[in-house]
Amino acid sequence: MFCKPSKLRVIAFIALLVAMFANAATMFSSGFGVVMLRAVSGLCSGTLLWVLLGLLARSTVPARSFAVYVTSQSIISFLFSMLISNWLAEAYGAASGYALFAVVDLVLIFAVFKMPASYVLDEGAAGFRSPPLTGVLGLVAVGGFIASVMGFWVYVLPLGGHLGYEEGSLTAAVNVAIAAQIAAGICAIVLASKLAPFSVSLVGNIAILACVIAFVGVGGNTVLYASLIVFSFVWMFVPPFQLPLLMEFDPSLRAAMFLGTAQLSGVALGPIFVAQFISSGSISASVFGTYTLIAVATLFLFVARVVRNGQSAAIPEAN
Repeated sequence: MFCKPSKLRVIAFIALLVAMFANAATMFSSGFGVVMLRAVSGLCSGTLLWVLLGLLARSTVPARSFAVYVTSQSIISFLFSMLISNWLAEAYGAASGYALFAVVDLVLIFAVFKMPASYVLDEGAAGFRSPPLTGVLGLVAVGGFIASVMGFWVYVLPLGGHLGYEEGSLTAAVNVAIAAQIAAGICAIVLASKLAPFSVSLVGNIAILACVIAFVGVGGNTVLYASLIVFSFVWMFVPPFQLPLLMEFDPSLRAAMFLGTAQLSGVALGPIFVAQFISSGSISASVFGTYTLIAVATLFLFVARVVRNGQSAAIPEAN
């Protein structure tokens, strides 16, 4: 809300440099020092995410650009995970993963010289301005979707065990479901310009709800695999369309710049919200938290659409 999209190369350079030192220092820290260094790294990551979202929001097909981003992120995260767990951690200890991150930060500094120096100012960039009502409603819908996804996913293994699924089948289904995310990202890239963001978001909400209901209420290995694969696919397919969705709700781009905030808030708050249902019952009660979150996301999605349509209809009358 406060920063203008100028001097981006300087901002990105400083963020990467500070992140590199924070990651390197984490290897030699302990206790509260680790917490502080990870907080510094998080601030740098958030700054770079702000720069990235500004670029994606101004691209020709935002959904496709965002889909390329999330797909690349999934692939690189998978490769880094394999590299750390199968080689670095065994050879040099768990903290060696931070050395990898520091090296990546150093390499990325060279990309700064090829990135845009600034972005075209939008109507909300000339000072402090929060998103309009339609943008706020859209952000709640986006955050609610991610919250419902994470609220279910973090408890899927204990929930599956409670429901009687075999541990081996459950673990295998989760692994296949994670692999399906890459396929979802590729599909989003191909279909980015062919699908309406609102329709994708609405169908995605319905699909997430249907997958959770099937997982809990039907049973059997076929349903286990199908529900988790579709769930994971939708989880990765919908977010690229959330950027153009927010741009539809708020053409000023102010809401679009908070997409990362809404998504990360959903990641954090979803499991916390669902945990409240578990504390008052058994692990099976967690699904009611998921149902509540997806209902909230769908409600705000419709309200944002109605309010935006009402504003659009009022413009010709005012003119």
